[in-house]
Amino acid sequence: MKRIDHLIFLVHPCCYEGLDAEAIRANNSRHYVEVERGVKQRWIEALAARPPATLFVQLYGPQPLFDVAVEHLGADRSVYLRAPFPEDEDMREYYRRLMAVLHEHVETHGLELDPETVTSELWGESFEGCVNGYGGAFAEHLELNQPPRMRFEMTVPDARFVHGSIRHEPIPIPGTDVEAWLFECHDRTSAATFQPRRTAAWLDERRVKVMLDDRRIQVCTKLGHTIWPETPWHKNKPEQTLEYAEKLSEFNDRYVRSIGIPYDDFRKTIAAAVVEGTGTTDGHG
Repeated sequence: MKRIDHLIFLVHPCCYEGLDAEAIRANNSRHYVEVERGVKQRWIEALAARPPATLFVQLYGPQPLFDVAVEHLGADRSVYLRAPFPEDEDMREYYRRLMAVLHEHVETHGLELDPETVTSELWGESFEGCVNGYGGAFAEHLELNQPPRMRFEMTVPDARFVHGSIRHEPIPIPGTDVEAWLFECHDRTSAATFQPRRTAAWLDERRVKVMLDDRRIQVCTKLGHTIWPETPWHKNKPEQTLEYAEKLSEFNDRYVRSIGIPYDDFRKTIAAAVVEGTGTTDGHG
């Protein structure tokens, strides 16, 4: 048996690579194309440096990129994941189908993977969406004891405001597998989102609860549309600290944004968040 000590999950790489010039112009995607190009180069460089006890798992994406992994790690330690998507769009079933492909590869090539000790990391696109969603699902279905490490620098975020951030850090929420990812943005505002590391994020019914100042903090989508508070603060409106609660399944499209709070104070606010509930809708987690 060939022991596997580490897993790399690369999710939906090179989403922008195949776009034509008109699509890039029409959707103002030039920035994403450039970011993706740099991230792809980091993927390739990292694969060249990985030890042989690594199993590389690529979920769709360009075949030539997968061939680079095969060149550096070997065909037995490189898996190209794809499976038919269920007609009823049942994500639980889709995860099971993808993991069946992985298990078959492990068995066929005589690999040994101990879920109690194996480590893993997450790359791909996008940081908030598919990397978060599939990464947690893979960890859940493989029953990994150690949560995957989100490698932000190996991802392409959808939210433009976290690109070029001054600093960023994950903050573990005690007693859970959930991380708050905190960013100091280029304009000295801050942003945070919450991600589960060992559950399928899109199915996770647990709720994040955090106390927010309705004058100094907002909640927005990853594209920047404000959704909380319902009405903007104005000069004669009393300033309040209110509870904001949202399912983890919604945080693939949510950021908490500080407008009038220094980074260190905002960090304390986010670190004080609590997670309530029992996990994903199919009983895992």
